[in-house]
Amino acid sequence: MFKKNTLAALIAMNLAVPVYAADAEKGDMEEMVVTATLTARDSATSPAFTSVITSEEITRTSVNSLADLLRDTVGVNNRSDSLGRDEIQIRGMGGRYTLILVDGKRVSSIGALWRGGDFDYNSVPLGSIERVEIVRGPMAALYGSDAIGGVVNIITKAPSQEWHGNVNVEFRGVDGGEEGAQQRVNASISGALSDRVSQSLSAEIYQRDAWYRNDADDLTEVPGLEEKESSSLVSTTRIKLTDNQNLDVDLGYNNDERPYGRYSAGDGWADYREQSIERFSYGLTHDAKWGWGKSVVYLKQEDSEIEDYNSRYDDPQDRILEEQNTYFKAYGITELGINAVTAGIEYREQEVTDKVSYADTGSESVSTTSLFVQDEIAFTERLNLTLGGRLDDHELFGDHFTSKLFVTYALTDAIVLKGGISEAFKAPDVYQFSEQYQLLSCGGSCYIPGNPDLEPETSTNMEAGIEAREDGWHLSAVVFDNDVEDKIEASYIESLGARAWVNLSTAHTRGIELDGSVTLTPSVFLSGNYTHMFDAEYSYGGEDIDLENQPETQANLALNWQITDALNGNVSANYVGEQVDYYGETLPSYTRLDVTGSYEITDAFGLRFGIKNVTDVDLEEENESYYSRELGRNYYLSAHYSF
Repeated sequence: MFKKNTLAALIAMNLAVPVYAADAEKGDMEEMVVTATLTARDSATSPAFTSVITSEEITRTSVNSLADLLRDTVGVNNRSDSLGRDEIQIRGMGGRYTLILVDGKRVSSIGALWRGGDFDYNSVPLGSIERVEIVRGPMAALYGSDAIGGVVNIITKAPSQEWHGNVNVEFRGVDGGEEGAQQRVNASISGALSDRVSQSLSAEIYQRDAWYRNDADDLTEVPGLEEKESSSLVSTTRIKLTDNQNLDVDLGYNNDERPYGRYSAGDGWADYREQSIERFSYGLTHDAKWGWGKSVVYLKQEDSEIEDYNSRYDDPQDRILEEQNTYFKAYGITELGINAVTAGIEYREQEVTDKVSYADTGSESVSTTSLFVQDEIAFTERLNLTLGGRLDDHELFGDHFTSKLFVTYALTDAIVLKGGISEAFKAPDVYQFSEQYQLLSCGGSCYIPGNPDLEPETSTNMEAGIEAREDGWHLSAVVFDNDVEDKIEASYIESLGARAWVNLSTAHTRGIELDGSVTLTPSVFLSGNYTHMFDAEYSYGGEDIDLENQPETQANLALNWQITDALNGNVSANYVGEQVDYYGETLPSYTRLDVTGSYEITDAFGLRFGIKNVTDVDLEEENESYYSRELGRNYYLSAHYSF
């Protein structure tokens, strides 16, 4: 087991890791991506279909969270629960099939929770983000378990040699409904401490009042968005060991509280819940360039404590859960003729402590050791083949091999054909496989025991498309088909007389993604995308059933106008098509409209302002069966200062 004494020993070994931001500096930030191959590649020719969101887009649109940021991305659906907690779905796959990374490293502190855990989406300050890369489709050959739907990689700003910083203050008020005011303050600073040492530091404080669509004083009214208070801090110290070696020391802190509030209510009764998470992370990142290529190693420890109160729980109603995650990854990259080879090893250990649910030992742990290799073969300047394979040795479920084959062919300098087939898998979560774990369900009236006989979920994905890019415009079209086998579900087992976790169903998603942008004039920029699901269903008992809360069609359109050198305006529309609820009933489509702008008063000081959900879309009014929530019409004003 990789306990803390082992962690200390590895830190002392002075191993080596590449920094994502450093790789990206080789090319234009909007063109180069690193997530698909672990090396910097042009997004058009990389062996995956990737979307990129830059820091400029984040500040221009004034988003509330990572999920809010991704809602306009092709192939992505931000599904929120009845309290507004987010779930990022990619290509019709649920949120638990989306792997979240920060600078290429896993973020995971919700292994102890089954439902309602969106804490991982807000683990770093928004102001610290350089860009976000979204890879649509499985990436298990490089990243292992969980990357069935896709990968979201949050890439933070690297330490710089020259001192600079920024401060941003934002206030948001809600016109549609009652209460719901929000405040956010974030600040970042970066610069050199000496010739060989540089530092970056980012912090954020965010507060949101509970928002009610109707009467906040009605004891039967459940908030559409729960109250939230969060703070986060990230720090990176970069030490230039030699001209070819850097060592980064990464520290992170995140506290996310969802204060006491109603989550279910009726005449004369109400249920209450309170949750919070406190997370500390520590890591070493060190990269070295050698005559043969470069070596890569990182080490990360993540410690989280979750407080979980629920008035429906049996005694005790207030529970403390802890989760420790240790990650170690080492790989090398070298060129051998026409081959660019990446090979490495990875170790992951997760331990969850829950003295109430783990009745016998109070905790459960599991580890996985992995080997992976990738070969990017350049047959010609235009034809490339990428082969990848990964062997995961899971402590409980044994060996599992996943592979990837991807081809890119440049018809011209501007047009690229690409496509491939890839496999992925997802090992059962701790609460699903542990025999001693008793998961509270049925509104607090029953428990779901873990099942040690579960098998990992597996998937096969096929995708093909075309990407075209010229100065002033770009266009991409992709078709995809994804099959998931041995899907784990909680189902009633007659022999047990109770619900249990079983490998019960299969899931199938098939669709098309269109994405494009064009510079209409030197000051006007138009962008849009369209996602259509031909199939989004799962098979259960020989019957094909539509996946719930998965829109058949989604479309986004945005027009950006640089009115003057100082004034910018943006209008965007988000269309969400029909979908079915839990009972198979069709829910209507809706369109959300946002109008935003910015004004740069000086080179250092500016304002941002806007109206979100201009038409005050109310999903409960559209249909009471809507699971997701949309914040009513809201206004924001922010001021930023750079130095």
